[in-house]
Amino acid sequence: MTHSLEHPDRQTDEDEFVVLSKSERRRRAKLRTLATWGETPEQTRERRTRLFREHALRCGFSQVGIARAQALPQAQAHMEAWLAAGRHGSMAWLADDVARRCNPLKLVPGAQSVVVVALDYDSDAPKTHDVALQSEDRAWISRYAWGDDYHLVMERRLKQLDAQLTAALKPELGEYFRGPGGPVRPFKSVEDMRWMVDYGPILEREWAVRAGLGWRGKHSLIVHPRRGSLFFLACIVTSIDLQPDDMLGDFCGTCTACIDACPTQAIVAPYVVDARLCISHTTIEMTGVIPPAERHLVGNQVFGCDICQDVCPWNRFSRPGDPAFAPRDGLVAPRLDDLIAMNAETFARQFAQSPVKRRGLEGLQDNARAVREGRSAALRDKDRDEPAQK
Repeated sequence: MTHSLEHPDRQTDEDEFVVLSKSERRRRAKLRTLATWGETPEQTRERRTRLFREHALRCGFSQVGIARAQALPQAQAHMEAWLAAGRHGSMAWLADDVARRCNPLKLVPGAQSVVVVALDYDSDAPKTHDVALQSEDRAWISRYAWGDDYHLVMERRLKQLDAQLTAALKPELGEYFRGPGGPVRPFKSVEDMRWMVDYGPILEREWAVRAGLGWRGKHSLIVHPRRGSLFFLACIVTSIDLQPDDMLGDFCGTCTACIDACPTQAIVAPYVVDARLCISHTTIEMTGVIPPAERHLVGNQVFGCDICQDVCPWNRFSRPGDPAFAPRDGLVAPRLDDLIAMNAETFARQFAQSPVKRRGLEGLQDNARAVREGRSAALRDKDRDEPAQK
């Protein structure tokens, strides 16, 4: 019989001259009941990998991929250059401890695998170019923010996944859990299976690429050939050894639709976005009033922007999202008058557990006023130019 290397102290008790104590007999009997008994290390790895995938899908995630945990020096160099150029805008936290963000072993000592899960959020509601925003005096809220806050939705599913995996694996790990080359020690999910949405110090898009969930599009988002790019990401860094997935190729080819469509030219080069020019940064990340020099960046967008994704040909394959992200009443192309006249009570009710709460009522109304100011300026410019043309 072959025994798992997870339990190096296992011995056969076929020697009739060996008298085992009662506690040792119980210990060995317990070991025989575990799933690892009789498995090779490769069989254990494959079974645990299936377990992660099955439970992730059961918890409602639409995709799951796995990558080998390792430091990412190339990604770190790229991020440091991006930060040095100031392209992170007001998101100062991105510059905190870059080396830690680019090395999962600094998050989970002895990390062996990074599990990436995705959750679709698309709906059959119209896209940006399907609505006469300007003529109807409406504005655009990014479709990711039409329903519940994805942080809350994904956290609930991640907690559920953590509980299910811990219940399934704790019996066979228990006191016999061994990290890579480390001593035998108790398994603790809080130390050996750390999960996070996009607030954690980890490059989730880089790991999504490495886990085979897609390639990085020229707009910097992850694109899957059968799902498009309308999905959220979360990562689980674990010291459990899992079978990694193969990476996909880059299928953007010569397409530059996202670059050409960006109204502020924020995609300064393929795969490189300057947040200082990005409408999403201006309408979401800003605190307080948008500075006068940046108010022209807003366009028709009052919270976030979908333009680069709306024109991406791969998003014709996007899937209907989780019901939690279904559009709430009044959030698909809301009227500017309604937003500007909104009071605190209406805002609290309309945007309860919504990503839009991040900007606050005053911030959202300032965004709406910036949209209106931009339209008024465009009309003045048009009126001034028309006599010259005549």
